[in-house]
Amino acid sequence: MIYRESEREKVVRIRDGFFNDPGDGVFEGDKRAFVLIDAEKNLWYKIRKDAIEYFKSNKIVWWPGSSEPTGHLLSSQVSCVNHLFFLREDKDTALKILKGLNHDFVDVCRDFDDAYIGFEVVSNGSYLREVPGGEKQTRGANCTSVDAMMTGILKDGKKIQIFIEWKYTEYYTKTCMADGKSGITRKSRYDHLITDSDSPIKCTVDLDNLYYEPFYQIMRQTLLAWQMIKNKKAELNADDYLHFDIIPENNLNLRYQVQAPGLLQSGIEDAWKGQLKEPQKYNIITPQRLLKPILFDSKFRNFINYLNARYW
Repeated sequence: MIYRESEREKVVRIRDGFFNDPGDGVFEGDKRAFVLIDAEKNLWYKIRKDAIEYFKSNKIVWWPGSSEPTGHLLSSQVSCVNHLFFLREDKDTALKILKGLNHDFVDVCRDFDDAYIGFEVVSNGSYLREVPGGEKQTRGANCTSVDAMMTGILKDGKKIQIFIEWKYTEYYTKTCMADGKSGITRKSRYDHLITDSDSPIKCTVDLDNLYYEPFYQIMRQTLLAWQMIKNKKAELNADDYLHFDIIPENNLNLRYQVQAPGLLQSGIEDAWKGQLKEPQKYNIITPQRLLKPILFDSKFRNFINYLNARYW
């Protein structure tokens, strides 16, 4: 049984008691047992009101293209918000999380919407040419965004952007996004950046390999991070970046199935590190690893119990 199926069975099993909701909410036109009727209950109760208001006030689109949160219990966007939204106004804990990623962090910045973490973050400029000239990018839709982002200060004074991409039950088929008419458009946007002499990508394989998921998304986020640092004065004035994919330990299909034929087949982390000039900038960790600094803090006991019962 693949991870998505086992998680679907789990959420249906705990649904009535955990969420106090009978399920059979509508998703893609049909009633689904793993979709809540009351979609707001998909968010942890302590962040529910603030998260909904945050998305609304910042005009952020909820997956899969709505102004309201989804009731889909396997939504990775909702999972990301449930795990990390509490950090927005908690500087001490936000810094603990950053120090858990790199002991050299000494401070965390209120960069994103005047808080310590932002969601569905996009650049100020359309460096990847994904929207027509002059149009503003929409957070969460139709352009490359990052599920969550933080910025920290290292002890040497450098300011670092931390890109956080959140996965839950995703897995991908062997489909090349470079194919067809849409593929021509995609390659016209990204190929010249991939092959630029200053690109963070080494270009050791046929570029079409980078258009298989999840590398297609990882590639775009890598280019976005590079361009945001390159255009630092128009962005957050950061000096460098780190890029993390957060993937559950048991989602083996996502972690280890490499659909791109020309990349290392030992797993997506090794495969992508092999394409980077600075491979240490990209890492895959689990949600538990990210939140390790607070796992046994009594202040967060109820929160960790919630995550453990629902996701872990």
